[in-house]
Amino acid sequence: MYRSGHDLECYQEVIAMHREYGDLKNLMENQDFLTKVYETLEQWDMNKRGARMVHFDSFADSVRFWKRSLIRIDEYKLHDDIESELSAIYEVLEKVFCSLKVMESKRRIVGVSKALHFLLPDLIMPIDGKYTMEAFYGYNKFSNVAKDEFRTFKDIFERTFEIASRLQLTPSDIDGVQWKTSVPKLIDNAVIGLLNCPREEVIGLLENN
Repeated sequence: MYRSGHDLECYQEVIAMHREYGDLKNLMENQDFLTKVYETLEQWDMNKRGARMVHFDSFADSVRFWKRSLIRIDEYKLHDDIESELSAIYEVLEKVFCSLKVMESKRRIVGVSKALHFLLPDLIMPIDGKYTMEAFYGYNKFSNVAKDEFRTFKDIFERTFEIASRLQLTPSDIDGVQWKTSVPKLIDNAVIGLLNCPREEVIGLLENN
């Protein structure tokens, strides 16, 4: 994949803590978990170039503030039949997405989606300004307005849910090796892999299917 080294190690540690605890309520009481989530965001370039994260204390306090809301939707997984629950999920996600303190800049979708993936790895796919936006829209869709960004976030979520449903992805498709950690990350891996493939390989795949 396009990442390796310490950024992969940090990410795997975050996921391992999820699998070990199996309960977001208890996991979020672990200061080391929030520290590792923050460190992983830094490793995923959220504190480089033009991107600037809020101070760790502000991030941790904000996550704890939204703890009940996050726990409320932690029971939902992208690979489950959650279609009837989507309205309730969106109601919670919009509040958290528009208010969670991750980035200093007004643009939220990349940093917040990655934070939400680390907090809800089986429900939310991380969004990348380069790969995800290019794959779903053909350009880096941009807005400084939180509610407008949430509409984009929601649209991408709906599409990933449709992909997971159509392909009937389940935890059995996950082996935990490298980046294959959850159904949302499998879809993200596919997006990155597709956009990194030479044009000839993509055409060949389309012609053989």
